[in-house]
Amino acid sequence: MAVTVVVVSGPIGAGKTTLAQGLARRFGARHLHSEDFLRKHGGDGSRRARQELSLTLDSNTGGRWLAEDVRTALHASRLIIVDAASSEAQLEGLRTTPGLRIVHVHLAVPEPEQALRYAEPDPFEAAWAHPAERAVHPLASLANLVVDTARTSPDAVLVRVASRLGLYGRPGERLVDLIVPGPSGDVDLRPLTAQLAPHYAVLLRSAPKPSREELEDAFARGHRVLVEGAGPCASGCLQTAGIAPGRVRRTVMVCRSEGHAFDWVGLREAASLNAPTDLALVLTGDLSATNWNARRFDQLTDAARHHLEELERVAGAPVSFLAPCPQARHLIERRPW
Repeated sequence: MAVTVVVVSGPIGAGKTTLAQGLARRFGARHLHSEDFLRKHGGDGSRRARQELSLTLDSNTGGRWLAEDVRTALHASRLIIVDAASSEAQLEGLRTTPGLRIVHVHLAVPEPEQALRYAEPDPFEAAWAHPAERAVHPLASLANLVVDTARTSPDAVLVRVASRLGLYGRPGERLVDLIVPGPSGDVDLRPLTAQLAPHYAVLLRSAPKPSREELEDAFARGHRVLVEGAGPCASGCLQTAGIAPGRVRRTVMVCRSEGHAFDWVGLREAASLNAPTDLALVLTGDLSATNWNARRFDQLTDAARHHLEELERVAGAPVSFLAPCPQARHLIERRPW
């Protein structure tokens, strides 16, 4: 599997290191700084000394020196940030290295803004006019993404680059399952949550709630998320959790059967509000008394099966989980979850 290497180029003060540090902090990328490589080759000292050494190394190695230094520093990382490439030869050396998927990002900034951001002891004019610096500007035409950092905040630069890399995952991927109470709002959701939780990487209850970044990371990795709703409205639960409705795969509505006193109108209203894909039913009263020892759906009495069938017609969703009595510790599953 190819290692993704984000090669950042850009003139002095464009924000290359700020972007690299942001990708390392937010997404765990490994930040490789070309200045460190130049120091390894004897480039300690001023910016001008490093610029001269970069030109010499390009001439002696055909630009391969940067690719070789990056390759030796890969280790087990799957996302590498190279801060920064300064010549077409260096880019070509990286692009032709086997096992690397190169994404080239060029950060542009006007000269007056560069001068304002410049904070090194060497005079800006000399650094800006050096041939090594002048060779950086044409790299914009070779980049996969060009961002003007004079018009774009550092956070926005990070979002644009991370999106180009696909680090946020696919927006429409349905990875969230939701549990909400039915017409009996005081129904206990915990037994169903406890039974389903091992199938998920992330469990959301009322507190503590994962941060937006933690959720984004889970979605980017394709991890499934289970949300135990605190209220009877699925959309409200999702809004509280900070999850888009388009992420939802299944909505399980938990109901409690109360025999002849069952709230059929409330069930229809709750189903209309939440659009459940599945029902979880707790039997009470006479139905519980005659079915408390059932361990499979086919062991239910005719009366219980007829009751379930009518529930499914009214709610427009199948009964996928059943507790034969309120004290049941394990719910019967109709099909593997």
